[in-house]
Amino acid sequence: MAKTLCDWSKKDIEKNISKLRALVESPEYVCSKCARACSIKRALCRPVALPSAKSTHHRKAG
Repeated sequence: MAKTLCDWSKKDIEKNISKLRALVESPEYVCSKCARACSIKRALCRPVALPSAKSTHHRKAG
């Protein structure tokens, strides 16, 4: 099994900075264990889909 983003060490991050940028550029998932965000579900150990921006906006009453 490939290493998930959750398991990356500081050295992994330094060596793979371009790959990291691609993974986190438009996050659609967040890890429920460590709160890392990513665009690819399988790159996180416990992924949970992030709600879309439209569904998180609240209308003002009034």
